[in-house]
Amino acid sequence: MAVIGISQGLRLILPIVAALTLALPLTVLWTDIVALAGGALAAEMQMNVDMAYFFSRLPAEVPISNLWLGLAKSVVFGFLISLIACHFGLKIRPNTESMRMGTTNSVVTSIAAIMVVDAIFAVLFFDIGIK
Repeated sequence: MAVIGISQGLRLILPIVAALTLALPLTVLWTDIVALAGGALAAEMQMNVDMAYFFSRLPAEVPISNLWLGLAKSVVFGFLISLIACHFGLKIRPNTESMRMGTTNSVVTSIAAIMVVDAIFAVLFFDIGIK
């Protein structure tokens, strides 16, 4: 690619970063919907709480700002994971040992980075008054 003048960042990294930055919030949104449906079903089966009542009380008990904050965090996490994966992916040599080490290093680094960034989010949003 470098020989014919195509930027690695533009052709390899940008599509991956854009895709994961978009896909992770969609995954989080889908997971939130399924979790709420499962919670409503469990409340109905275990405590005889009507699903309509469950969903009517939900906005009063859980602010919508929690959804927006979770989606914003997922955008940042998707961006971060994709950059880390691309960084380690571009260092892979054409052998299986390099692939194994690169994958392991990418996953471990991504998990550690997410933990650090999530801790930073927790400190930043600790007392901002979201109710």
